[in-house]
Amino acid sequence: MPLTPADIRNKRFSTSRLRPGYVRDDVDLLLRRVEATLTAVANGQRGGDLITASDVMRSQFRTTLVRSGYDEEEVDEFLDRVAESLRAAGLYAASVNTGQFKRTGVPNKPAGTVFRLRPEDIRNKGFTTTRLRSGYVEDEVDAFLDRAEATISAALNGADATEPLSATEVRAVRFTSARLRSGYAEDEVDQFLDLLVDELEHHGLH
Repeated sequence: MPLTPADIRNKRFSTSRLRPGYVRDDVDLLLRRVEATLTAVANGQRGGDLITASDVMRSQFRTTLVRSGYDEEEVDEFLDRVAESLRAAGLYAASVNTGQFKRTGVPNKPAGTVFRLRPEDIRNKGFTTTRLRSGYVEDEVDAFLDRAEATISAALNGADATEPLSATEVRAVRFTSARLRSGYAEDEVDQFLDLLVDELEHHGLH
């Protein structure tokens, strides 16, 4: 069930003690932006400084050792839910030409407005790193997304990529699961690959 502005405003995290935690101000600032975005969406507003799922997933916080901070695992898990709620609202990533945010499926979208995945959205994409559960090997995912970025960049510039990626390859890719080390959250990677498939098909790269 999608989160509401009140869910964001009223969220409380455990505080870390004798171990690293996220700086509270950093997390609170991000959540204030999320609350404002969900409020704007609920009111049918499309303009302004809306935050996207991509913004949330690549956000980074300072860690604190001397004073208490927010429990990192709790924050990471909640941000997964936040990102999912933003996706449900159609807020994925920024558009190519307009500076607005991608709002797939949002009612009353201006006619003729086309929102696409940009090379920088792929380059700057961040995934939650797993700690106590399996995740995809980070180097494999990063190398694959490097090809994706180069392919989309070449398509936008009317050029041929050195090693072009197709939607079929994205659907078929299988990454190795990391063992005894951190990896990228599998569900987040899979969801982003779905977006990549759509983008490649848009450019005729089936």
